Amino acid sequence: MCTVQARTARDLGPLMLPVPTKRELVAALVSAPDDPWWEARVLHAKLYPARGRGV
Repeated sequence: MCTVQARTARDLGPLMLPVPTKRELVAALVSAPDDPWWEARVLHAKLYPARGRGV
């Protein structure tokens, strides 16, 4: 069963990855982070920029 189907079957929402912090982005310029989801987090942050809580 794929992850999306498993999460739907358990009545869970979509998997949300945390937006990379400015500190993490600067550190990534020097060396590759150990996070296996790093590329997905950066891509998601570009596609869906973070907004304030009031939005």
